[in-house]
This record gives sequence, C-alpha cells and structure tokens, in this order.
Amino acid sequence: MQCQIFSAMMIGPRYRQEDCLVDGKGLFQADLLSRRNSFSADTVLLAVCDGMGGHKGGEKASRFACQQLERHKWPLQINRQAVADALFSIQALAEQKLPAHCGTTVAGLLSKGPRTIVFNAGDSRVYRIHENFIEYVSHDHSVVQDLVDQCMVNAEKASKHPFKHLIEFGIGPVFNHVWPARDIFMAEQTIEGNAAFLICSDGLTDIFQDSELHQLLWPSPVENGARLANAARKKGLTDNTSFIIAQINTSH
Repeated sequence: MQCQIFSAMMIGPRYRQEDCLVDGKGLFQADLLSRRNSFSADTVLLAVCDGMGGHKGGEKASRFACQQLERHKWPLQINRQAVADALFSIQALAEQKLPAHCGTTVAGLLSKGPRTIVFNAGDSRVYRIHENFIEYVSHDHSVVQDLVDQCMVNAEKASKHPFKHLIEFGIGPVFNHVWPARDIFMAEQTIEGNAAFLICSDGLTDIFQDSELHQLLWPSPVENGARLANAARKKGLTDNTSFIIAQINTSH
C-alpha cells in the first residue's frame, strides 16, 4: 500500500497538550505539529487519542494508549477480533500502570490491503472522505450520542447540546467499571484503489460541521491538511485539536 499522510496538532487554549497521535511512521504529542509524510507499508496503523481534561494524567493516558498501539504485534490476518484483543490488552495494562483516575479516548484505523478496520472508544472520530460528502464511520460513546441513538435528541442539535463532552467509554483506569458493559466500536471498510480518511479529536469537530470539513478538504484531502489547520486556528480553537488525514492506495 502507498500512503500519504498529513498530521496536525495544536494546543489551543489549554495549558498542556493532552492529545497524542500515531501517524504510521511516528508517535507525536506536541503543542504544535504540521507534518506531511509518504510511505509504503503492508500494514498501516493510524490513531488519535484525546486524554481527558480535568483528570489527573490525561496526557499520560493518551501517550500510553498510542505507545501500546504502536508497539503491538499485529497478526498477519487483520480482523475485528484482532483489534478488540489489542485494545482489551491495552486497557488491562492501563489499569495496572496508569494513575487511578485518568483516561483517554481512542479513534483510528488498521489497514492491510483492501481490508481496513475502523475503531474507536470515546468521542474522537474517524471519517471517510468521498467526492460529494464526508462519512462519519466511527460512533461516539457519549451521553449525547446515546440520546441520539434513542431518538431523544435530534442529530443536528447534538453538537450544541450542553452535555456533549460527557463521554462514557475509553481507555484507562477511570473506565474500568464500564468495560464489562461497553463494546469498542468497530467497522470494516473496503478500499478498492484509493480512499481518504480523517481521524480527529473533538477539538476539530467542536468547531466544524461535517459539511465544512468536506468543503475544506476536497478535492485533495492530504494537500489541504494545512488549509484545514489554518481554518481551525482562524475560527478559534476551544480545545487541544489534533487530526490525521490519510490517502491510502491499495493498487500498488
């Protein structure tokens, strides 16, 4: 597979960076990052983690999750079970090694050939970018998303809901009591030729509607990564904001 990647991190109004990301060729937790990268690989792992602000060690939790994902020995055949096993093992280690009240979201994808597994826990997101629209292919674990799923809140109004930042699931000791009752979200995407994805923390989706993201990124998502970062700063960041844009070509 041929991959083109644009990765960005911005600290925003926070006093420390609690996001962390893995972009296929490195792990980053920086106040400011703007990085473009191209490489070939049989297996590609991309992930964004958002440490929980207001909880002790949010930045440690996000970095720990990214480190464990990056170090994980993935099987020759990837599938949903392989991703689930990896995240369960990371949660078990987090409960042993991290401070008791810290946690992080995780959103990402694992790609090998035409098969791509999208995964998330929390409210960081994965989108697939199409010619005419951007498709939200992950699924938030949040109080507001539960209300949307139950048809108690309109999806269009969810982004303005006062409880939109209350997440119910993620990685870290703070979530140990909900792991028996919650499932990691996973979805399989098939890539035939080219596909483009956006993986981001909620710092980005807090300030842009999906249609705005598509307008800023299309027709050249990776090339327009810096444009998206500049637009986010101009609009006014409200949180740590991190994202990865990936163009994956399976025809090589």
